[in-house]
Amino acid sequence: MMKRTILLCALCVLLGALLFSGVPALAEETSPGNLETAELRDPEAIAELNRATSFLMEAPQFHINIHVVYDVIQKDGRRLQFEKHGEIYVQRPNRLFADIFLDNERQRTFWYDGEKLSIAEKKQGIHTQIRAPKTIDATLDLLEQLHSDPMPLADILYNDLTPLSVNAVEADIVDDSLVSGIKCTHLAFRGETVDWQIWVDQSERPLIRKISVSYRTMPGVPQYTAWINNWVLPDDISENLFQFTAPEGSSFIKMLAPWSGYAQEGGVK
Repeated sequence: MMKRTILLCALCVLLGALLFSGVPALAEETSPGNLETAELRDPEAIAELNRATSFLMEAPQFHINIHVVYDVIQKDGRRLQFEKHGEIYVQRPNRLFADIFLDNERQRTFWYDGEKLSIAEKKQGIHTQIRAPKTIDATLDLLEQLHSDPMPLADILYNDLTPLSVNAVEADIVDDSLVSGIKCTHLAFRGETVDWQIWVDQSERPLIRKISVSYRTMPGVPQYTAWINNWVLPDDISENLFQFTAPEGSSFIKMLAPWSGYAQEGGVK
């Protein structure tokens, strides 16, 4: 199973590129059948997470607004914090749009229409496009290989969200918790190298309101936290949203740095 990181970049992509390479996956391969592992997995925590992921997997499309705070550990050991915010549209099984704003005033936009993945860096005035896989899941995996930013938020964008609970070594309910004034259940999970927390809305719609990931085996133990400030579950999303149009004055390049190894039409060089 290909490793995944939890949320975009955006995410970001995913998510804004929330969201990638070089960062451990949030939901890791484990051995759920092991007795010791089973004793560390609170059934109520797993059930609450499954309630949230099942609800989300059944949603044919959704629109979210995100606010992300993340650490970048410097070569000298200093921990620097950065932010991203933006919006993401998902239409299962093969449509995605993300518009992400970074705190250095750069704007990164993604279009995925089931055939092509298009990306624009609007401040720099450049864009690119490559052939993409046929599903959101495979396209997110491709982004993880291509992009250098962590994108834990992407894990809630997949069509299949079952790895989040199946691959947790430990699972606990921390307590009730307010996220932006919304009463949530605070869940904590542990993998072999990554810890993650998820806050689930306690209403009839068990929406995920917040995600936090700690990469405990990486130098400085960087943390990534994403607030999902608004959930919209529309009956439909216009197909035009997922169709790429080059921003005015933007120039085409074969691939945005630091991406490499992929030609314009896809495939390893």
